Parts: sequence; C-alpha cells; structure tokens
Amino acid sequence: MKKIFKILSSLLAVAAGLLILYVAAVYALVFLPSFSRNDPTEEINRKYFGTEKFYDDFLQEKTWFEMQNPARITIESDDGLKLVAYDLPAGGGEEKSAAGTMILMHGYQSEPVREFASLIHFYHDLGYNIILPFQRTHGESEGKFITFGVKERFDLRGWIVKANEIYGEENPVFIQGISMGCATSVMSLGLDLPSNVRGVIADCGFTSPKEIIWKVLKNDRKVPTAKTIMKIGNLFVRSFAGFDMGEYSTLDAIEFNKERANQIPILFFHGTADAYVPIEMTETNFSYCLGTMLNINGSMTMEPNPQAGKYKYVRIQDSPHAIANLIDPETYHAEVKKFLSKYGKERSAI
Repeated sequence: MKKIFKILSSLLAVAAGLLILYVAAVYALVFLPSFSRNDPTEEINRKYFGTEKFYDDFLQEKTWFEMQNPARITIESDDGLKLVAYDLPAGGGEEKSAAGTMILMHGYQSEPVREFASLIHFYHDLGYNIILPFQRTHGESEGKFITFGVKERFDLRGWIVKANEIYGEENPVFIQGISMGCATSVMSLGLDLPSNVRGVIADCGFTSPKEIIWKVLKNDRKVPTAKTIMKIGNLFVRSFAGFDMGEYSTLDAIEFNKERANQIPILFFHGTADAYVPIEMTETNFSYCLGTMLNINGSMTMEPNPQAGKYKYVRIQDSPHAIANLIDPETYHAEVKKFLSKYGKERSAI
C-alpha cells in the first residue's frame, strides 16, 4: 500500500510540474510576446512593405515628413500613462484655414510614420492638420501591455480632446486607423465623442482581441491546444494587463454608434489578399452597420439601419495586410476624398 501511495505521489508531482511548465510556457511564449512592446526593426519594416519599391517610397516619405519638423505633443491616459504624438499643422501654419484634422492611429507593434508615410503627405496636400499618436506601449508612449483597442479607445478620445484644444472645437476631426489602429478607431465610436468628429476611415481592422488572437493561434500557428492556451492566456491578460480579451469588440461600438441620433459615418477598406486579419472581419463590421438582427417570434429578421448610407465598404483587390493605399492609391485616394468632402463640413442625419 505504501508503495502504491508513493507511486501516486510521484505521478502527481510530475503532473503538477508539467502543468507549471505548461503555464509558464504560455506566459513566456504567448502572453509576453503578444502583449508587450516590440517596436519594428528595419528588417521588419522591409518585410511589412513587401517590395523594395514600397520600402524606398516609405523612406522618401519619411524623410519628407521629418523635414516638416512636426511638433511632439502629449496627453495623459485615463490610467496615468504619458502618451506622445506628432503634430503637423496644415501647410503654411494657417490653422483656422485648415480643412480639418486627421488623427491617424497605427497598428500592432508598429509606429505611426511607417503605416501612414504616404497618407501623411496626401492629407497634408489636402490641407489637413495631422496628429499621429504612438499608441500605448509603442514607440515614445509609455505602457507595459498592448490591449488591442480595449484601453486604446479611451486614449484616442483623449487625442480628440487634445486636437480640439489645439485647433478648436469647430474644426472637423476625422479618425483613421490601420489594423489594430482600425480596431481602436471603430471601438472609440462606443464612447461619447465631441460633436466635431465627422467620420472614421477603418482599414483592415479586427473585431476583438479574442477573435484575432484565436485566429492566429488556431489558423496561423496551428496550435492543437489553442483553446486551453486562450483560457490560460486570458488569466494573464486579466491579471497583468487589466482587461479581458472578450470584454469589448467593434460590434459593441457599432451598436452604440447606431443608437446615436446622428451616427458617425465609417468608410471601410480591406485588401482581398490579407493573410493576417481576415477580410471577413471587416465584412462583419460593415454588415453590422447596415442593420440589426431581431428575433421576432423565433424568426431572425434584419431591421435596416435608417442611416445605412453613412457606411461604405471598399475592397482593394490583391492587397496584402495594411498596404491597400499603396497597392491601389487611385481607388483609395478617390474614395477618401469623396468621404472627406461629404462629411467634412457637418455630419448630416442621413
């Protein structure tokens, strides 16, 4: 009997040790790399752009941007972080004659100039002031953990308030986000925002932290224990990063936006060759904008959104992740110009 007990005790000790090792591996190999700061290197930037031409164009646009001597401005986040952004006034410094202000939100483990280099020049030529925040836990901004839009949406609201302090509350504000910046931008629509926010340009964003991390583990990395890793990982997220991967999504924000008497318009973009964020996530967001599914006597019925005309979805053929504006600049620029022109003066109720 003592021998059996000794064997069982040994087996339990081995099992406990293996469990501890497994949990530690999830922390070290999944949680920390996924949620911590990892600013891009030159090698990562080259891979991001895909071709030498796009990378060389980026370097030229970056040099142009630096020659404009943009100012650095700061805000404090709701949880006490110092956040930093570039501020580039409209050409000539005539702030009151600017067409408006663009707030450009970059993506995951990236930085603002990389993702928006060509668009900065584009918006500057159109006469817009441009604010380019470093998202929390990126670049010059403080932060220990990335929250995939959940906390960043509040940071974005802070940047809108800052833009109004600099350029005035009568100044039209547009928000644009790429990838995680897109999720951040759409999620911000679930907050009470200043009335001069005219619209959001949403480029290749995911729907929620939970959905995109599940996709990466299950589909990209083919992890057989993805479901278990998600559960353990979420415990670390809640304990260390202070949020839950499933607590908020773009769909929650869109639902809030649809309840506004005067909804904030959204122009969606997504590349058909995006291998990172599934194009179906943008299609889900867009479909959700158009109406609400109701269960009437056991039958699901779509109730159309009376302001559905404020939402548009543009597919960019053969574009990989986050470079749709480089793959088809003619279509991209034309659609953006129409959007800015339509909503730049005021946000109509239709």
